[in-house]
Amino acid sequence: MPDILMIIAPEGFRDEEYFYVREELERSGNKITVASTKDVAVSSVEKKEVVVDLLLEECDVADYDAVIFSGGPGTKIYFDNQKALEICYQTIEQGKILAAICMAPGILARAGVLEGKNATAWESEKEVLNKAGAITSDSHVVIDGQIITADGPDSAREFAKKVDESLKLNVEKDEDEEEEYYKSEDEEKDDEDEQDEGFPENKPYYDEDGRVYEKRDNSKE
Repeated sequence: MPDILMIIAPEGFRDEEYFYVREELERSGNKITVASTKDVAVSSVEKKEVVVDLLLEECDVADYDAVIFSGGPGTKIYFDNQKALEICYQTIEQGKILAAICMAPGILARAGVLEGKNATAWESEKEVLNKAGAITSDSHVVIDGQIITADGPDSAREFAKKVDESLKLNVEKDEDEEEEYYKSEDEEKDDEDEQDEGFPENKPYYDEDGRVYEKRDNSKE
């Protein structure tokens, strides 16, 4: 079961970008861990409270297969949060999925992981993405390698599905790379023949002068 870390703002995270995304991902069999800077986070529209699983400072990217930043007006708190920025580039360095929606791609841009990458975001953040070297798009959801971005709450479910698809492909790839390779008897025989090539079977190997060195028998002296 893939493990996903969802990071939400302590106040003002967008309802759809957390609840819809989580719903879709859990329906597909993913395990969700929620993090924020406070023990209880409050959404921006319906003022719903979410009890988080751990504080942001406690997060270790190595424990997860993907990291998702939810958007909303409260997302700005992470624009200059050193831990949030570290999580972004650590996720990329470790070859894992890094996703963000709405204003949250602005966190990725400020972390310096969008340079040369295709991405999208809420309209107010696109200028920030451009300045960070990203190639911005008008598409609702954009995938570029490990990075997945979306433009807002209306794209929440599509965003979640793309994260799930990319995550499963990533996990399958890792599993394939970990499979051990066992050679067949024919392949092992071919390897032995290659190693013995140029050396006549059961015959001694001599140096270029053709000299044979024998052990001296001191008993005759």
